[in-house]
Amino acid sequence: MKKVLLYALMLLPLAAQAGKITMSNPDEQELKGGKKLCTYENSIYLFTYVTKGKCPYTKTFITEDSEE
Repeated sequence: MKKVLLYALMLLPLAAQAGKITMSNPDEQELKGGKKLCTYENSIYLFTYVTKGKCPYTKTFITEDSEE
């Protein structure tokens, strides 16, 4: 019983991260009003993010919000 509980506790952090992805090195495009369009893309996911400042080098997204 202790082994089952130990395995369940070990897998808990993995379940908490399910459905999230951290991506880096976005493409940046300048928009009107000084805003920037940040595009994070890999072979599976495409995410866009608009910001007033500089695009973050890394950003975590929820995979269900992917545009692909």
